[in-house]
Amino acid sequence: MRGYLLLLVLVLLHLHFHGGHSQSNQTCDPDDEAALLAFSDGLDTKGAGLVGWVRDAAGAGAGCCSWTGVTCDLGRVVELDLSNRSLSRNSLRCGGGEAVAHLGRLPGLRRLNLSANGLAGAFPATAAGLFPAIEVVNVSCNLFNGSHPVFAGAARLTVLDITNNAFSGGINATALCASPVKVLRFSANAFSGDVPAGFGQCKLLTDLFLDGNGLTGSIPKELYMLPVLKKLSLQENKLSGSIGEELGNLSELTQIDLSYNMFSGIIPDVFGKLGNLDSLNLASNKLNGTLPSTLSNCPMLRVVSLRNNSLSGEIDIDFRLLQKLNTFDVGTNKLHGAIPPRLALCAELRTLNLARNKLQGELPESFKNLTSLSYLSLTGNGFTNLSSALQVLQNLPNLTSLVLTNNFRGGETMPMGGIEGFKTMQVFVLANCALSGTIPPWLQSLKNLNVLDISWNNLHGNIPPWLGKLDKLFYIDLSNNSFSGELPESFTQMKSLISSNGSSGQTSTGDLPLFVKKNSSSIGKGLQYNQLSSFPSSLILSNNELVGPIMPAFGRLVKLHVLDLGFNQFSGPIPDELSNMSSLEILDLAHNDLSGNIPLSLTKLNFLSKFDVSYNNLTGDIPTGGQFSTFASESFAGNAALHPPGNSSGTKKPSEAPHRKKNKATLVALGLGTAVGVILVLCVASVIISRIIHSRMQEHNPKAVANADDCSESPNSSLVLLFQNNKDLGIEDILKSTNNFDQSYIVGCGGFGLVYKSTLPDGRRVAIKRLSGDYSQIEREFQAEVETLSRAQHDNLVLLEGYCKIGNDRLLIYSYMENGSLDYWLHERADGGALLDWQKRLRIAQGSARGLAYLHLSCEPHILHRDIKSSNILLDENFEAHLADFGLARLICAYETHVTTDVVGTLGYIPPEYGQSPVATYKGDVYSFGIVLLELLTGRRPVDMCRPKGSRDVVSWVLQMKKEDRETEVFDPSIHDKENESQLIRVLEVALLCVTAAPKSRPTSQQLVEWLDHIAEG
Repeated sequence: MRGYLLLLVLVLLHLHFHGGHSQSNQTCDPDDEAALLAFSDGLDTKGAGLVGWVRDAAGAGAGCCSWTGVTCDLGRVVELDLSNRSLSRNSLRCGGGEAVAHLGRLPGLRRLNLSANGLAGAFPATAAGLFPAIEVVNVSCNLFNGSHPVFAGAARLTVLDITNNAFSGGINATALCASPVKVLRFSANAFSGDVPAGFGQCKLLTDLFLDGNGLTGSIPKELYMLPVLKKLSLQENKLSGSIGEELGNLSELTQIDLSYNMFSGIIPDVFGKLGNLDSLNLASNKLNGTLPSTLSNCPMLRVVSLRNNSLSGEIDIDFRLLQKLNTFDVGTNKLHGAIPPRLALCAELRTLNLARNKLQGELPESFKNLTSLSYLSLTGNGFTNLSSALQVLQNLPNLTSLVLTNNFRGGETMPMGGIEGFKTMQVFVLANCALSGTIPPWLQSLKNLNVLDISWNNLHGNIPPWLGKLDKLFYIDLSNNSFSGELPESFTQMKSLISSNGSSGQTSTGDLPLFVKKNSSSIGKGLQYNQLSSFPSSLILSNNELVGPIMPAFGRLVKLHVLDLGFNQFSGPIPDELSNMSSLEILDLAHNDLSGNIPLSLTKLNFLSKFDVSYNNLTGDIPTGGQFSTFASESFAGNAALHPPGNSSGTKKPSEAPHRKKNKATLVALGLGTAVGVILVLCVASVIISRIIHSRMQEHNPKAVANADDCSESPNSSLVLLFQNNKDLGIEDILKSTNNFDQSYIVGCGGFGLVYKSTLPDGRRVAIKRLSGDYSQIEREFQAEVETLSRAQHDNLVLLEGYCKIGNDRLLIYSYMENGSLDYWLHERADGGALLDWQKRLRIAQGSARGLAYLHLSCEPHILHRDIKSSNILLDENFEAHLADFGLARLICAYETHVTTDVVGTLGYIPPEYGQSPVATYKGDVYSFGIVLLELLTGRRPVDMCRPKGSRDVVSWVLQMKKEDRETEVFDPSIHDKENESQLIRVLEVALLCVTAAPKSRPTSQQLVEWLDHIAEG
């Protein structure tokens, strides 16, 4: 016996060490080799790493059994795995689907994996005779369209995965079930019609995934008759009707997901027949009735998600047998009564969401036994006795997130003692509970705390110094209380917000629970932000009674994203050192008693997207340059001695109403006062600017000069150089056409100055960009833009028609675009999204891609745009797209790949790699273009801090929705319908390829043109 075992081991070792060698030395059948070469000839395989896939001089390959991804048996190809190889169609020859047809000629091919590529077109598998031996097919994550493949005559097909493509039409279940299929994954396509009754013929089917499509109707009874079905996912369709009692027939079922549909009626109480059930997800439907009590008879159950329905009654489930229950989510229903003490018998429970119901009473004492519990949300109920709840929950050794918002509203006091646990707590939210008292000392023992939100209470007293000494704390919201005194110095020494080593000052959004603040915060409304893939580090202390100076040492907090000190009583100057807070995106100092100038150094804060110093006692000039050119005048209102740019006369603006807070009536009055004040300020400013311009005009001799050099260098020049087919134009013509640059002619604000609408003497309308900023910055901007745009001539670019330099003024004259910016239509105009139908949006994407490809590939020298964004895509009278604002572009020599390290971009569009390396690339432009595509598809801004956590960053949100097979939910409802869903999904795939983290995996701009044109062609 031992000798036999030894021989067997030797044979296995021989096979292990020599199997690969014999594979590589097999002689490839010439017909198979020809089929593989025909397949590769139809594709763009550049960068795919396909070793050996070449045709030699004699026209034959070099032994296809040794090629990348190919597996042979006796010289015949039996497996082809080219997953994630960046394959796409070769536009010079054929589409991806046509290329795949050649693989159908491989008579021995059993396993085919082409997933995660960019293959497009119809999948040619319906013809009899193709793929005769196929068993497993995975073509997921491509751009295939048309009808789904059925592999007629494939007698051994068991697995078909076509997830995440653009297949459309109905599902031919009868044809699919002609093969012995066990696994069908049809998720995330554009299928429509009913769920076919023909699936009842698939008697061997174990996994059926039809989620993320547009299926309608109800669940056919035949689906309940599949004897071995284990996994059923119909999530995110448009299914309706009731869930049948026949569900109990699926005795082998382990997972069922019917979430995000329109199912109604009661949940059938048949779970006693589903003893193997592991996961039940019926979230986001219209289900009513009570919780099914027979869930108690599912001992294997780990996940129950019934949130966002209309379930009522009490939580009447016997939890004693649910020892494996790990997630119980019944949030946002109409459940009432008390929490059943037996819920605490679920020893494995890690996530418990009871938020937004009508539950009441005290937290059961038995909850101290939930030793595995990590996340607990009780938000929006009527629970009482906070002190008792905290004393129970402090015993849970693994509790990391506790969200108790909007409870305990019976005039309770913040517990001050008796709390010694919560050693693992990372997120503690106790907002909007009307609590009185002070910040409790036991919080200082929460050494792992990341997020603390106790806003919207009635807390008072000083902020304790120890709060700033919690090493891992990076998000603090104490707003809308009555805290007083000075800020402790420790807030300027928070380790998580200072060092670039160790803690980053932020944490992954996936690690933090969702909690929605009560108030509509002033933070982040409608502004563009630096792209966030993580929770923003924040100090939100607004609407209190804090006093004293703003400490210069705040400048140490280089990792802080949000500093909100508004509506307090801070005094003294704004420290120059705040300019060292290099990550700062929001700085709100409004409604205080600050004095002195606004530090010019704050213009260095490149990520600053909101800045508000309104209603203080500031003086001097408002800085120009950097992000300051993007801030609205309301951000500076209520400062009588604060002047707009260029106003050095000291003329005072009318004083506004007193600005102490805090009730709603006062806030409304302040809003009205701000509006009136801003109007008056702008009127005064426009008069002053008009006089300054008029006086300058008197100094210039309106004499024409001969060439561009004279115009750009002579201080006495008044001729405007127009590049082509134009007569001489004087500066006096420009001043007259804009009424001396009156503010009523302002149509936009570019990266370095205001843009005015002008009608020239010959009747043509143009846009005039008047550059602003310090002298050196203006000079660099002026030279870069003139030199670049004078060489860029394309139908999808905004043309630079002329320019002039007079003294310190620099003017750039562009073609005027009747319909403004894409940003305006998507995000600013109330009905803009509805007026931009899908065909308009697709044309805008195509035109923008063509303009970008011209800059990258055809313009000499090649140009990087470096500031692709929706506000830099302008629309003419026909809504054709034109790329604008090359002020940040830098010329590069032809065939070079990099430019200067002075990387600039706009918040929300900056590629992730720019944070690691200060080198702009073509693929960086492609990333920004991908963000624009997502804006067109979703109607959302790149980052919107007003949205709930998890959906603020459009890239992370879309990826998460895709991961959950819910990507059709991301589309703007105003453009999402059955007719264009296929195109929407395909463009979404293109967008996600653009924003992939690895630059090398992103397409080129020319590929974008080809792909979008192909999608538009249908």
